[in-house]
Amino acid sequence: MISFTQIRKFFVTIILAFMLAITIAFDFGTTNSWAATSSISSISPSDTQLIALWGFGKAKATGKNIEGKAQEAVGNLTGDPKDQMMGKAKQIESQARNTAEDVKDKMQLQGRAKAVTKNIEGKVQETRGNVTGNRGDQFAGKAKQTESQARNAVEDVKDTVQNVFN
Repeated sequence: MISFTQIRKFFVTIILAFMLAITIAFDFGTTNSWAATSSISSISPSDTQLIALWGFGKAKATGKNIEGKAQEAVGNLTGDPKDQMMGKAKQIESQARNTAEDVKDKMQLQGRAKAVTKNIEGKVQETRGNVTGNRGDQFAGKAKQTESQARNAVEDVKDTVQNVFN
């Protein structure tokens, strides 16, 4: 059963993700922002932690599977058909999440999609460096953005060559 607290947490998460996307898209994380003057230096999550915050990874799917098995076992012990069915439903949800993660892992980004992804990664890392005062993150973020520009230039050349032959 979904509680009001779970629904509220879900919507807060969605709103925060949307706000972060807007911040990145409109480049609010520049060096002249209010966050750049902050003296917070103890926050330094790794890139993998940031990525884990965004998606339903295999770990969450595995946790949902374990939760479902436990709930089904409780339902079997107590004879409660509702717990049994909810446990099986959670296991099915876990399988769907695992399948989605497998598809996501196999999908390869190409061309401009890689450039856009690298640009977003760079902006996030640079912004994090500005907030935390970590010069390494600032430079690495700028380097990723430069790599993104180079990838876009390569894609422009590819498009020009493609247009010549078409």
